[in-house]
Amino acid sequence: MSRHSDESVLDVLSYHFPAKLTFVVLLFASGLASSLGCSNLSCGTRWQGPLYAVPDVRQHGAQLSAAERLYARARSLEADGNPGSVDAYFQAAALTCVSGMPGDMRDRRTIDLHRSSLAKLVVTGQRFGRLNPSSGLTLESGHGSTCIPLEKKGFVWQASDFQSLVPVGTYRTNVLSHAYCSSGIGVPLVVLRSACCNERFMRKTSAFSATLIMRNTSDGSAKGCMSFHEDDFSSGSFPTLQLLDSRRMRHVQVGMQTKRIARDLSAPLVYRLSSSPRDYWQEFVRPDAGLSEGQLQMLEPYQPGKVPVVFIHGLLSDPYTWSQMINELMARRDFVEHFQVWVYNYPTGKAFISSATKLRSDLATLRQILDPERSDPALSETVLVGHSLGGILAKLQVTSTRNQLWKSVANRPLNELNVPEQFRDELRQYFYFEPSPDVKRVVYMGTPHRGSAYAKRCVGRLTSKLVQRPAGEQRRHEKMIEANPGVFSAEVRDRIPTSIDLLDPDSQLLQAINGLEVSSQVTQHSVIGDYGWRIGFGRSDLVVPVQSAREPAAVSELVIKAKHQNVNKELVVVRELLCILDRHTAHHAEFSPDRVTRQKQPSRGPDVMSFVNEMKQPMQLEAEKPLGIMQQLADRTRLNAARSRRNQKQVDEAPLPKFEPDTQMMDLIPETSLQAVSQTENIQVESKLQ
Repeated sequence: MSRHSDESVLDVLSYHFPAKLTFVVLLFASGLASSLGCSNLSCGTRWQGPLYAVPDVRQHGAQLSAAERLYARARSLEADGNPGSVDAYFQAAALTCVSGMPGDMRDRRTIDLHRSSLAKLVVTGQRFGRLNPSSGLTLESGHGSTCIPLEKKGFVWQASDFQSLVPVGTYRTNVLSHAYCSSGIGVPLVVLRSACCNERFMRKTSAFSATLIMRNTSDGSAKGCMSFHEDDFSSGSFPTLQLLDSRRMRHVQVGMQTKRIARDLSAPLVYRLSSSPRDYWQEFVRPDAGLSEGQLQMLEPYQPGKVPVVFIHGLLSDPYTWSQMINELMARRDFVEHFQVWVYNYPTGKAFISSATKLRSDLATLRQILDPERSDPALSETVLVGHSLGGILAKLQVTSTRNQLWKSVANRPLNELNVPEQFRDELRQYFYFEPSPDVKRVVYMGTPHRGSAYAKRCVGRLTSKLVQRPAGEQRRHEKMIEANPGVFSAEVRDRIPTSIDLLDPDSQLLQAINGLEVSSQVTQHSVIGDYGWRIGFGRSDLVVPVQSAREPAAVSELVIKAKHQNVNKELVVVRELLCILDRHTAHHAEFSPDRVTRQKQPSRGPDVMSFVNEMKQPMQLEAEKPLGIMQQLADRTRLNAARSRRNQKQVDEAPLPKFEPDTQMMDLIPETSLQAVSQTENIQVESKLQ
């Protein structure tokens, strides 16, 4: 039976079920996916290119008239497929390049032409092979070729990592609550980079934000850039092109003034959501098909001195389930300065104990590659954040098994088992391990420590049947059972258990995992969804009961009214994680111990873009509450099971304390949206071109 990577779920089902039952089984499986909600099956994300300024033949003064003619000529050349459009767009951008920016007394048309010309320069330059993102731009004129270097500032990436540039246009998504962007000088871009074959722990395709600006080489006046002739730009001093890391830079020095740069920090996430295939269904039903073997991935190159925060997704999901969380965290300078984000992607159909083993191996291997001398203390303070099943994988990184796990599935010691030695070593890795020495904190979000009733219901059983193992692995398992009669529990005797099988509350292996001893060096935290009451679940997030998600050893517990699929996406949970991470850095001497007191944020006008009905719309928000308030919310819910509902309601409805703005924390707040500014000022093209 041949299996191809482009097979659909229906194809897989047809291998194992009669045709008349295929639809019924798929319906049950879809019901489980919807119920678990670990990942949206349709993310509703759309990416569109910018809208550019339309040529205007009306007169606006000598220089602007020349720029208008150059811009119209560039558009015509581009439509004809003529590489000369690159030179014309550069000239138009140069003629409209001055030291000012939005907010000055410049004509808005000049701004529109400059941004459109600069964005078009990126598009046509790459189209005609004249712009190499890693090096620079080549211009052609009657005097020969001229190379304009593309300078890069502030990036953690190398010059060779800049492989493709995409101007940011408009987009929509129901995955993110906020789009973090701001108006200013230059054009926001998404930079794309493909990993080399030997880069094991980098994503195959990385996307990060940048801002392209054109600088004068003169003394900051407009004269240097506006001395070009329309047909020959050999005279005058050439402006320079710079790419700025918009995640780490907010302003540039222009002459004697400090100017804000245009930024869009959410665009790379949205671009990847819109362009990357999501294979979690295929990886669930065929976990050994090679689509994903389980891989720890860094979102950015390694940065010494920054603590890794590793996000682990849940069942029927993938790392994109963390898009909302990562978008919120990476928009805050304080987080970016102290932490680096890693994700763990794994096929969720496999028994999670094998995925946990792979994560343990990857954590150790990556540490050895990045810091073989173990001289970076930040890597010894790793934080794991797991949603749903990912929380169990996280727990298996910080526990010591002794003999507990093996005894839950077999009644004979592993050394006495009648199996090949290589297979014995593999089983030893699964069932015998010690806590990872580099993990110091774990945050569980909607984690079924004691299982979920869904796993033992009909929908869970049928969905588990979808998972298929390679014939060779299945035969090896059968031979092991035959060679060791009466040794293994019913849980593993009939077939290799799936993750759904192991989430059965009656699973002896799950019960053994729940009883494992966590390292005394590790601090645990819990976030629990309590959406309502359901038969067979009690109080739950409609998938995981509150009692199953509760970890008695957790030092903090936040209970929120949320469904299972939203437990790791709520903004109050983002704030809770920020509080936890703030405590984490304050607890260790390598980091500033007084950061806990720097939690206040100022009040400013419209500060974020919110997606309303899946479209970008401006929204006026009040000042964000300080992070400490979120910790107070967590304190309110801690041990709330012991309180009466009436008393708990009174506590939850108590007013939050007020705070005074702290000007030192300006960079922690979301920024003014360029779209919001453009719609307010009724600018024709700026809502599309940033």
